[in-house]
Amino acid sequence: MPRYPSRNASRVSSLTDTGKSITREKLFKYTNGRFLANEKEAANRRYVKFDVDQLCAVAATTDGKHSPVCAIEKMEGGFSKALLLRKEDGTEVVAKIPCTIAGPPKYTTASEVAILRYLPRVLAWNEDASNPVGAEYIIMTKAPGVQLFKVWGNMDELDRIQVVKQLAEFEGEMTDIRFPASGSLYLRHSMAVNNACMTLDLDMDPEREFCIGPSCDRGWHTAAKITDSRHQGPWQNLSSFGIALVERELARLEKSSSARTSGAPRGSFEEHIAVLDMTKKVMSRLNERTLIGKVSEPVLWHTDLHMGNVYVAEGKPAQILSIIDWQSIPVSPLFLQARFPNFVTVGEDYPLGTKEIPKLPPDFDELNEEEKKITEQRLKDNITAKGYELCTGSKNIRGWKALQIPLFLRELFIRCAEASEEGVVPLRACLIEYAANWKDIGFEGECPISFSEEDLQKHEQQFEEYSNYHRVHELARNILGTDFEGWISPYVDFEMKQQQNTALLEEFMHKSSQYDMSPERMREIWPYLDHSTSSPKQEGVAYGFRHLLRSLGLF
Repeated sequence: MPRYPSRNASRVSSLTDTGKSITREKLFKYTNGRFLANEKEAANRRYVKFDVDQLCAVAATTDGKHSPVCAIEKMEGGFSKALLLRKEDGTEVVAKIPCTIAGPPKYTTASEVAILRYLPRVLAWNEDASNPVGAEYIIMTKAPGVQLFKVWGNMDELDRIQVVKQLAEFEGEMTDIRFPASGSLYLRHSMAVNNACMTLDLDMDPEREFCIGPSCDRGWHTAAKITDSRHQGPWQNLSSFGIALVERELARLEKSSSARTSGAPRGSFEEHIAVLDMTKKVMSRLNERTLIGKVSEPVLWHTDLHMGNVYVAEGKPAQILSIIDWQSIPVSPLFLQARFPNFVTVGEDYPLGTKEIPKLPPDFDELNEEEKKITEQRLKDNITAKGYELCTGSKNIRGWKALQIPLFLRELFIRCAEASEEGVVPLRACLIEYAANWKDIGFEGECPISFSEEDLQKHEQQFEEYSNYHRVHELARNILGTDFEGWISPYVDFEMKQQQNTALLEEFMHKSSQYDMSPERMREIWPYLDHSTSSPKQEGVAYGFRHLLRSLGLF
C-alpha cells in the first residue's frame, strides 16, 4: 500500500451530520452545540481543516483491499473530529482528527494510537500534520454495539450492576499492567530524537515496540501557557512527578502578564510563590512508605467513562463490547486515575468504604410524593455506585484502595496542577491537612511546613470567599444544565438558554449578599458573560424562568 494513496480512491456522494446534508466546510467546523460565553473562541479551538479526499483515500485501503469511501457521517466530539466513513463494499471505519483543544496533536495522536494498538483497533494513522491529509489522523474499526446511554434508562438494577462489574474487571486488568514511569504510552518509532522515553519490561513488550514518553495530558499543553519541555515527563517516581507539577506552575506564574481579578480569590503573587515552595517541600518527601505512595504506581485508566464511550450488545445491554475515546489518556499514579465511572452518580451521602447495601431511609413513608421520587432515584444511584465499589474491591483491590484514601491526599496534586489558573487557596487547604496529619499519613521526620494561628485565620477568610465563588459557579452550571465552557446541546433552544442565563444572573445579583458579595462583584465573577454576542429580548421567557426558580425555593 502506498504511503499516500491517490485521490481517485474517493467517490463521496453523501456528507451528513445528524441525518442532514452538509457542505465540506461544515466537516471542519464545530456543530455539536453552542456556548454561552466566549463562543467564537470555543468554536475556533474546535475548527480543523483537512483534505477530505486524501483522508478517504487512506481509508479506502485500510483493510487490505480497495473500496472507495462513498459516504461520510459526521460524529462531532468535544476534542476531535470523528467521522464515520462508509465504503462501497458496505464496510465502515471511523476517522479521528484531533482539535487544538485536545493538546499537542502530534503527541495526542501518537499516544492514542499506542493505547489502541495495546487494545488493537487501529487500521491506519499519521501523527505528522504535513501529510497530504493536512492534519494528524487515526482510522480505526467502528465500535460494535450501541452506546450505553441509549439503553441505560430501560435497564434493571441487575443489568446495571453487570455493566459496572465488567468495567471493574477491565480496570483491574489494566491496573495489572506495570509501567516503568508516569507519562504517556507511545510507539517507540513515533518519538523524536530529543524526547525522553523509557522502554517497557521485556515480559510486557518483547518486541520493544512501546515506550513511556512525555505526558500528552492537556494540563501540560494548554495553548495559552508555554510549558518547558523538561517538565513533561516521563517521571520514574511520585516525588519527581509532584516536583515537576510545582515547577510547571511556578514557570507559568512567572510568565503570566497580569493578575486576574474576575476569577476566584487567588491570593497575591507572593502568596503563590510561598505556597508552591511549601508544596515542593512536601513533594520532595514523598516515597512508597507514605499512605499516598502505596497507591502511586503508574497505571493506564480510562478517566472519561461516560455512557457515550461505552458500547454494549444490542439486545444484551449488560454485555460491554467496546470502550472508545482514549485520547489524551495518560499513564499516571494510581490514586490520580482511580475513580467511579462518570455515569455512576456518587452523592454526598454515599457510604464509601462500607459493604452495606444502601436502603431507603426509615422515614420514607412520611415523605411526600416528590420527595419519595427523589429518594428512590438517589437509592438507585447509590446501589449502582456500591455495586461498582464492591466489584472493584473484588476484581481490582489496588484500585479499591486508591478510592479509599483521604481526599486531601490526592487533592494536593490536583490543586497544585491548577494553581497558576485557579490560585493557591485550595492548594494551601491541602497543605494545612498534610501538616496536621503528617505522621498519620506515613511521613517520617518533622513536617517541613507549618502554619501560624494568624496564617490559619487569614486562610479561613480566603477559603470562605473561594467557596462562595465556586458555589455560584456550581449552581449556575446545574441550573442552566451546562458545563465549565457554557456548552449547550444542539437539541436545546439556544436563545432561550441565553435568556435564562441573563435572568439567573439578575437573580444572583439581587441575592448577592447571601454570598458576601456586591451585585457588581457577582456580575464580575459570573461564568457565562459573553460580550461578543447579544441575545434577543424575550421578557416572557426570563420572567417565567425567574418564577420557576423562586417556586423551587432556589431564591
